[in-house]
Amino acid sequence: MKHRTTNILCLLLAFLMIFSLAACGKSKGKEADNNLMKLGDYELLYKGASIMEDSDGNDAIVLTLDFTNNSKETASYLWSVSETLIQDGEDLEVAVVFTDDDSFETVIGSQFEDVEPGDTLEIKTAFVLKNTTSKVEATFEEIFGTKNGKITIDPSTLSREEAAEIEPSEGSSDDELLDWWNGSWYGVWKMTGCSDSYSDFANIWMDICGVIDIGADYQGTVTLWDEDYTEDDPMVTAAVSLNEAGTGEHGTMMSEGGWFTDVELEHADWIVDPGLLDYDDMICIDGDYENGDDEFHYEIYLRPWGTTWDDVDSDMQPASYSDWYLPLIEAGKALPSSIGEASADDGNTAAASDPGDKPTGNTSGNVPGGDGLVSEEEVQKGYVWMNEVNNTIFDTTYEELAAYFGVDGKFVKEEYSDHMKANYRYYKWISKEDSSHFIYVNFKEEDSGVYKVSAYNTSGFSGNEAIANYLDAVKAEEAERNKSASANAAMKDFSIVVEPYSHPEQAVKITTKIPESGWSYDESGKKLVESDDPGQFGAAFMRFDVRENIEKFDYYKDKFENYKDLDDKVIGGITFHARSYKNIGYDWIEYIAQIDDNRALSIGLVKMECIEGTMPDIIISNMQIQ
Repeated sequence: MKHRTTNILCLLLAFLMIFSLAACGKSKGKEADNNLMKLGDYELLYKGASIMEDSDGNDAIVLTLDFTNNSKETASYLWSVSETLIQDGEDLEVAVVFTDDDSFETVIGSQFEDVEPGDTLEIKTAFVLKNTTSKVEATFEEIFGTKNGKITIDPSTLSREEAAEIEPSEGSSDDELLDWWNGSWYGVWKMTGCSDSYSDFANIWMDICGVIDIGADYQGTVTLWDEDYTEDDPMVTAAVSLNEAGTGEHGTMMSEGGWFTDVELEHADWIVDPGLLDYDDMICIDGDYENGDDEFHYEIYLRPWGTTWDDVDSDMQPASYSDWYLPLIEAGKALPSSIGEASADDGNTAAASDPGDKPTGNTSGNVPGGDGLVSEEEVQKGYVWMNEVNNTIFDTTYEELAAYFGVDGKFVKEEYSDHMKANYRYYKWISKEDSSHFIYVNFKEEDSGVYKVSAYNTSGFSGNEAIANYLDAVKAEEAERNKSASANAAMKDFSIVVEPYSHPEQAVKITTKIPESGWSYDESGKKLVESDDPGQFGAAFMRFDVRENIEKFDYYKDKFENYKDLDDKVIGGITFHARSYKNIGYDWIEYIAQIDDNRALSIGLVKMECIEGTMPDIIISNMQIQ
């Protein structure tokens, strides 16, 4: 009896063990399912977390995940997934946690790596903890989609790991990318599409200053202030990341968090690519503000402190440029903490001036001039031509503008500018029908005796109305002049190889014909420029870009304005889809096509149209693509 009882007990024990093991296995499977998040074309598997010390000595939670790319194209975690971690009801800030004290690598480095379709990559992400006891809720969602997943982590259960200690360095970072971005900036910003309490601020240019501070891990901050703020009480405080990839040599900066006045910034609200601009050493930050009924779109244009703005339209120059900014930089002063204030180390900031010969009027006796009289239509068309059609208006000499109007302008005065260290002449072209209607043009002496347009404005008539009435007619007249000149232009063979960033195997060779003079190629910008000088301010251009597929050209599509699909165009035997839109202040006409399984080509036109018989049409029609 005792023996039988023992056998029964053994059987019961074995049964219980089997049940227990089965239950354990079921629990682990359920836990694994809970840790797997399916985000559209991507999957994330949460593998665990630890606590590490960030670069400022704070406790940071470091999550480890497997990122699987199930899409049909190469993707990186950084450009595919948006992450938010919340503790005690507050969003956690991104943490900088070093893993190598020589290379300055951080735990998030793998987020930038490309993952081929079907492949999986282990990535880490790090955030500064409020404390090590309260639970953390992590949310992951598609950047270009609606799918999301959540996990909850208890920091009190996590182990600690050591981070690398980084000694601070002085002076230059030995990183050209960081050296270009980091430092003080100055420029202008404006609001458009304003509503409610901001309605009166539409299209008003305002001065703005700022400081960019990005670390060796390519994570950092942007601080901005305008006339109503200061560096200590800024308008914008943003957390940003920097990536070497971009359309130009300076890569791309992207927002990761922070604040624009009283509205929170999120991942990828800003995508700042200097290569898209037509100016050297300039960035454009644009975004949307929305708080209740208060809404507007903002554009912020910045250049490094100390850069002159004489290559831009005077309407775009900051309001304090001549009276405040130029005297400071000419005196070698640093950026003050508020606009209009002198530098902290400032004594007398006024730039010294040479009292030599400084003309203050028509003293030479040989300044050209006439009555400047033309018809009302010619005045208004002239403004439209200068403002909307002539892409190199600020390279136009007095003689060339007089030839366009057919008469010499009415001379007003000549003077010397202490700030700009240059001679200026001022002219009018006046309506015969109404002398209060005229165009007022400033010319700056670029070389001895050579005066080029530096600024212009209207008086007595509406420039917007002139554009509405005459733009199509002026464009047609300019196209006819272009056709006539193009038909007899001497041409030469031209070829380029366009290579996408870090993918030489996807390079595309383009051959065509261009004029022997009047066009040049900007290698760094991948632009064929309608000027002998590839860096010519305001010149029209064609920009070439190569990606893996045409979908890659739509990363910024949600920011395109006035989007319109156009008729397809056959280029080099390949059918290109055509579209037009406005992006970062420029009106684009873009032709895009998938030319084979691994390469897609974009040809973007700025300040030019592909009208039959004009030079852009001749260049594009002669293209062969390999």
